[in-house]
Amino acid sequence: MSDWTIRAEGLSKKFGLTLRQSMIYGVRDAAHRLLGKDVHAETLRHGEFWAVREVSFELRRGESLAIMGVNGSGKSTLLRILNGVFLPDAGKAMLRGRVGALIAAGAGFAPLLSGRENIFLNGSLLGMSQEMLHERLDEIVAFADLAEFIDMPIKHYSSGMFVRLGFAIAAISEPEILLVDEVLAVGDLNFQKKCYDYLLRLKRQGTSIVLVSHSPGTIWSICDRGLFMHRGMIELQGSVEDVVRSYDQMNAAIAAKSLRTQTSSAEELPSDYRGHRGGTGDAYINAVRVLSAETNQPKEVFEFGESFVLEADVEIRALLELPLFRYTIDAMHYRFVTSIDSHEQRMDLSEIRPGRYVWRSAVEKPNLMPGTYRINANVTKKNFGAHLFFWNGIAEFQVKHPNDRFLYSEPSAVLLLETRMQLFDARQDTTPMACNG
Repeated sequence: MSDWTIRAEGLSKKFGLTLRQSMIYGVRDAAHRLLGKDVHAETLRHGEFWAVREVSFELRRGESLAIMGVNGSGKSTLLRILNGVFLPDAGKAMLRGRVGALIAAGAGFAPLLSGRENIFLNGSLLGMSQEMLHERLDEIVAFADLAEFIDMPIKHYSSGMFVRLGFAIAAISEPEILLVDEVLAVGDLNFQKKCYDYLLRLKRQGTSIVLVSHSPGTIWSICDRGLFMHRGMIELQGSVEDVVRSYDQMNAAIAAKSLRTQTSSAEELPSDYRGHRGGTGDAYINAVRVLSAETNQPKEVFEFGESFVLEADVEIRALLELPLFRYTIDAMHYRFVTSIDSHEQRMDLSEIRPGRYVWRSAVEKPNLMPGTYRINANVTKKNFGAHLFFWNGIAEFQVKHPNDRFLYSEPSAVLLLETRMQLFDARQDTTPMACNG
């Protein structure tokens, strides 16, 4: 017999788009089952969608599995099927061993009861005896750091206190299978570290862990392999590194699409800096194109380290003395991570006459980390305290993860500093034990 603890075979779950549809279909299906009729759960009816579709995987004892995906990809629904909260419409889930679950802050708690009373209630649901709960009560309270509030009704608890108590009960019950949703992010850094240490300890003791998280750092430090889900289906099943790459690239593509919809196209230039575009009107940038340095053709997605070209159509409407052309680049979570300035790049002009121009800037071997970047362009002049023209978010591009290396950053970094590294034995430092080239 193979040493598996979780086996999912073709799991599928559908929901109605509205509460009314869900209730009508639910009552109808229940009536059909009572009468012994077929429900035809494998097909969609009007107003239904697949939240999880044909998901299969197997987890062995002591392994940890990451489930990643953007919001709405079916991660939490899959976890609830494994925990028995939802029955699948198709397929089956088989679990061997005592199951602990932390899926939603406050789930399974009685709000009018105290924290102490909920420990005994929730622990009993997890299969812990009253004797065991009495023995480990002090340990649970200490882990949750709630000694001062343990006799207070938990309806007055914050979301962080809910999570701390729920995790303490689930973890100290020493389950053979632990299901954890993205609830640990609610706790403070000290509690998160305590949870990660305990998860690693449970894993070493043979507990199988399924972890849903949006944090690459959490996934990378705890999990052995992962699933990347999109629209209810498994897009990729493999190493943690491959799953994180897929997740980051999906997020980057969504962010790029969002940036395109936010870009303003109004012709009028406001006199202040409240909009996407503005300036005095003495200069105007009609468009910026991101081009492949190799083919000189427009391109939206670049390999890591791939050179690119920014090409702008510029209209100068008045004689400009000492003009400056400048780009700034925003990352997904940070503004102005770097700039490209004509003066800094030693392209100094004494003046430029009215007319139409093409401003071309070749960026060679950038070290931008994988992600989505937005370009802001502006024209000004030396010793002038305002923009002649600016356009924030005039273009965007995406940098992919490399396939031959794993770039890990938590929180998201922006630049990779290529570094020569060596490791020496302190007792004999003449020959490096290891180096990166």
